[in-house]
Amino acid sequence: MNWDYEHSILQISGSLYKYYGIDRGHGSDPQLDEYLSRIQPRCIIAVLIDALGTSILNRHLGKDDFFRRYRLKDVSSVFPPTTTAATTAFLTGHSPAENGWLGWNQYFDEEQDHIILFRHSGIFSNRQYPDGFAEERLPVDKIYDVLNEHEIAADSLWPGWSLHNPCRTYQDMLDQALKLSRENRFLYAYWDDLDAFLHEYGTEAGGSMVRVLNDQTEQFATRLPEDTVLLVIADHSQIDVQNYPLDLDEELCACLRREPALEQRVTAFYVREDKEKDFVRIFRKRFGDRFLLLSKAEVLSSGIFGLGVPSPRLEEFTGDYLSIALTPLSLNYRKLDTIRGNHAGMVPEERYIPVILFNKS
Repeated sequence: MNWDYEHSILQISGSLYKYYGIDRGHGSDPQLDEYLSRIQPRCIIAVLIDALGTSILNRHLGKDDFFRRYRLKDVSSVFPPTTTAATTAFLTGHSPAENGWLGWNQYFDEEQDHIILFRHSGIFSNRQYPDGFAEERLPVDKIYDVLNEHEIAADSLWPGWSLHNPCRTYQDMLDQALKLSRENRFLYAYWDDLDAFLHEYGTEAGGSMVRVLNDQTEQFATRLPEDTVLLVIADHSQIDVQNYPLDLDEELCACLRREPALEQRVTAFYVREDKEKDFVRIFRKRFGDRFLLLSKAEVLSSGIFGLGVPSPRLEEFTGDYLSIALTPLSLNYRKLDTIRGNHAGMVPEERYIPVILFNKS
C-alpha cells in the first residue's frame, strides 16, 4: 500500500513554487530545480493534459515524438490518481490529505448529499449548489492566485466550460497562452478532452488524439521565445477496465447506510453499525484480492492520501471503509453507461505521469 510521495507531482509543484520564492512544505524536484535555475525563464507555461499519463504516452507515441523526446522523467501522481485530487494537489502544492479534495463526489454531512466538487451538484440528488461551493467548504489557494498575491503576474486557461479564459479547442488554448505569456510570469493551462475520450472509448482508441496533442504542442513550442519554459504534465493515466454493477448487488447494498462516495476505483463506503461484519465478509467474498479493503482507522494511519496536517474533514470523506482497486475491475453505482477507460486505483499503469520540459536555449 506504499505510495511514493517523495517523487511525485507534489515535488514538481514544489519546484514551481520554489522558483518564485515560495515553500509549500513538500520539497521540490532536484532535476526540475536545476533546469529552472540554469535557464532562469521569465515565464513558465504549465500545460496539464488530463489523462496523458506515462502508459498512454508510451502506447501511442514513438521515442522521437515531441512529448517523449523532451520527457525529463516520470513521477507518481498523488493518491488517488484522479483529476479532483491530482490537479488540486498540483495547483496548491498540498496533498489530498491536507486539502480534502479526494475524488469526484464527496459526502457532505451538513447537506446530507454526495456533491460533485467540480460541478457543485449532487450526483444522486441532482441538487444544484452555488458556484464556488467546494472552494468555500474546502478552501484552497492555487498557484496563480498565490503568485498574484505576491505581485508575480500569473493567469490560467481552461476548456470552453469555464467562465475565466475559456478555450474552444486545444489549439485555441495554445494560441491564447502565447499571447498571455507576454504579460505574465506564470501560466497554467488545463485541457480535458483526452480524459473524456478515453473514458468512453478506451485507451487503445486514443492514439489519434494523442498524436494531435503532441504535434500541436510541438508547433507551439517553436513559437515560444527563449525566455519561456514549457512544462507539460498530466494528472494521471488510464487503463482499460471491467465494470461491476454495485447498485444491483442487493446483499452488499443492504449493509450500507447511504450511497458510496469518491470514485469507482477508490470507493468510500458508509456502513450500518449492525452490518459491519456482514459487509466485510460479503465484500471479500465478492472481490477477494481484487480490491484492498481498509477500515477508517487503517486509512488514516496509512498516510495513503499524503503527508501534512490532515484536513479536519478527511475522516468524513473517507467513510467507514475504503476500497482500492488492485486490478482493472471498477465498482459502478447508479451509472448506466459503461466506462471503458478509468483511473484512481493502484495499478501502476494508471498512476505514473510524465514531466515534459522544453526551452529553445
